[in-house]
Amino acid sequence: MRYASSEIVIVVIILLLIPTLLEPAVWEVKLEIGLSSLNYQFRKYVEDFVRECSKEGISVWIYETWRSKKRQQALYAQGRQPLEIVNEKRKEVGLPLLREKENRYIVTRLRVSAHNYGLAADFVPVVNGRPQWNNNELWQRCGEVALRLGMEWGGTWKGLSDKVHIQMKDWRKVATFNHLDRLIIE
Repeated sequence: MRYASSEIVIVVIILLLIPTLLEPAVWEVKLEIGLSSLNYQFRKYVEDFVRECSKEGISVWIYETWRSKKRQQALYAQGRQPLEIVNEKRKEVGLPLLREKENRYIVTRLRVSAHNYGLAADFVPVVNGRPQWNNNELWQRCGEVALRLGMEWGGTWKGLSDKVHIQMKDWRKVATFNHLDRLIIE
């Protein structure tokens, strides 16, 4: 029996697609938000993190990477300064304004962050296109991936746990001062 060339092409395409249909969704790292702003040394860690989470069947969104000095100052002010000052700083950097009850919570311990040097990223696990902010099992699994890859995970920190945060180990040693706009002196 002779097969038409179009039938052979269809069979070959199906055979090539079967493995990709059976494995977890692989995210195109280049489509993740802001990876180009990361320090080149840390970007590889984040790409590996997204890929390894995907291999374990977990999709993640990277939603914040490099952060300006002013943005860090606005976040640091939250929970420490009066609402009017906090909102003035937030407005200046394009962050949504807070209400009084939201200004009771401290969101960062640091005036200078690994984010200021492109050595940190914030992420959230995603299921069916929806962020899973309260799924502790997914957070734990993602954190284990980050730790296995040699990063620090904020979910292991004592005191102010920061499960959304991954950063390069010993980032202060890696931070370079070759970008004057990123030079921050504490």
